[in-house]
Amino acid sequence: MCALVDYDGVMLPCADNEFEWIRSGRSKPAPRENQPWPGCRLSVLLPPRFEAYAKILHRITANYQHIDHPYAFTEKEIAILQIPPCPEMRSFVQTKRERGEGPNVRWKEIASYLGVPFESQICHAWFHASMKEPACWPRFLYGPDEGNLDHEELSEIVSILQPFTGHQKCFIRFAEIPLIATNKPLLFEAALDEVAGAGKENNYKFSPEYMWPADRSWCLCTDYDFEFSFVGGSQELVSAILNNDTLEAFQIRHDMRVDYGVPMPNSFPKESRS
Repeated sequence: MCALVDYDGVMLPCADNEFEWIRSGRSKPAPRENQPWPGCRLSVLLPPRFEAYAKILHRITANYQHIDHPYAFTEKEIAILQIPPCPEMRSFVQTKRERGEGPNVRWKEIASYLGVPFESQICHAWFHASMKEPACWPRFLYGPDEGNLDHEELSEIVSILQPFTGHQKCFIRFAEIPLIATNKPLLFEAALDEVAGAGKENNYKFSPEYMWPADRSWCLCTDYDFEFSFVGGSQELVSAILNNDTLEAFQIRHDMRVDYGVPMPNSFPKESRS
């Protein structure tokens, strides 16, 4: 059941039993003490009941701060502080900027640059493992965010979901861990076109962890531990996500490993940087 009055005028808080079909439908995670740990499968996050699944890669953007406003340190200070020169990432970001390509960085683009296989199990850890100086990533690149879709990303996903939802109500649920020791409700009812701004308007600092329509024909999961979001639904819906020009996504299986510890396959030669 959901409340009869709006919570802060935007969303209707609901009893958490509306979430039970997901909670009870998910697979149990493998215990960490099992060695070697088999990882986290998609079915631990989303019930294996949908026709198809998509993995949406969260956005990466260029950070120009250390190009436009470099540290005013002496060589001695740089040596003491062990600040890496970062020619690899600096060159990548500068070249994109000089080409007028804008700040958004495609995963496929950075994968090619670093010699990382661009395939469905890709994760941020593969990039770090392939960098000469992993600490340079946050100096020249923002993201990908863990457990959060920015407003533009979420709005794009909502626009894709709309034709598959119609006018039925939707449920959104926020992650439990960031809200421990608060009295904020986790589960709400809202119209789909209200979802993108609902969390911000109610002072939630992150996007929903789960979202689904009343008929449960699809489900979106943005788990707080992952730099991707997952959608389960019809093949038609998943194809619409894969064909979207703004999002980067892969079609995956419900039994595929999706955690950051997935071993990287053999890399291929990095692109020419001349």
